[in-house]
Amino acid sequence: MRKIISRLGSHIVEGVVYPNLPSIAEEYGMSLNAVYKRYSRGCRGDELVPKKKHKNYVPPKKEIKYKFFVNGVGYKSYQDACRKNDVNYITFRKRYFVYGWSLERALAVPSGWTRGGQGTFTSRSITVENKDYNSIAAAARNYGLTPETVIANLNDGATINQAFKLEIRPTENSFVFEGKNYRDKEHLCRELNFPYSVLRNRLRKGLTIRESIDLGPNNLGNEGRYNQQIFERNSNLANSDGKLYFASVLINNNNRYKIGITTKTIRERLSKEFLSYRLIKYVKKSLYQCYLLEKQLLNKFSIYRDREINPGQLDGYKEVFNFPEEVVENIKLILDKNLKIIWKKMILLFFQNKIKI
Repeated sequence: MRKIISRLGSHIVEGVVYPNLPSIAEEYGMSLNAVYKRYSRGCRGDELVPKKKHKNYVPPKKEIKYKFFVNGVGYKSYQDACRKNDVNYITFRKRYFVYGWSLERALAVPSGWTRGGQGTFTSRSITVENKDYNSIAAAARNYGLTPETVIANLNDGATINQAFKLEIRPTENSFVFEGKNYRDKEHLCRELNFPYSVLRNRLRKGLTIRESIDLGPNNLGNEGRYNQQIFERNSNLANSDGKLYFASVLINNNNRYKIGITTKTIRERLSKEFLSYRLIKYVKKSLYQCYLLEKQLLNKFSIYRDREINPGQLDGYKEVFNFPEEVVENIKLILDKNLKIIWKKMILLFFQNKIKI
């Protein structure tokens, strides 16, 4: 049958030639009036048919708009969050709007564990360490805990393992030491049967936890961070790389001088205690050699120590001095002399093939 070409001519839609507008309307399930209106508005070709009716139309993926996120999971509404977390919506509203719980906490504790802001444990089953219990009370008894303690922990946002003391709950005081979690440093000392006061004092002097424990539980006296007994007990520490520094520092708006030793970078050591400082000289030796040289300098020039500096202001308060200029030059000469001795020994050892460069 011969196709009738209208006075408006033929039309190409999606690569197909149509003899007239009625044939387009029929093909795409549109009313003839709708096609004519689009034509009269200036639409031609593919535009004669709405995009959604095109045969090759692919609807765009809808972007889900979430109202809020909890632990990285998006939710469209409070009801949506309650459904996905197995929490009764009325219970959630009480927790969040009445008791002032956080979203994380309000959604973390399943329904049945809240009564007037407190917990109820009479009929809630629970699984702990892959074992099912008919009630929280039964599980608590198995772990030597009271149900009230477990519920209080759960209501406070703890996980099941944390509520049953199987894991340490992270706090601002908790920490990890050698792969194990501890609630605080007192907890560590109880576990290791180590005096907490000894550990606390050594940490204040700048020792690490491991260094403090390796020195043993007995108090070694108050000679600063390092002393003879420490080095005698820990040869690795004694032979580690150390630095003795002589620096000008600003303290209490006064220019003073500080002599000290460190295993860290000098910048790291001084910037922790002083807003402004200037390094004058430094010597690199074993930490024990630096200690002996420091002790010699501190004793030799002790009359210049600034006694207005107290332990509350600075850990190394005994190492701060008010030197006259001639003493500063004297100390520089002493350190230069030590540097020359060190270089002479290195050159001698090199020629004796005892070191490699």
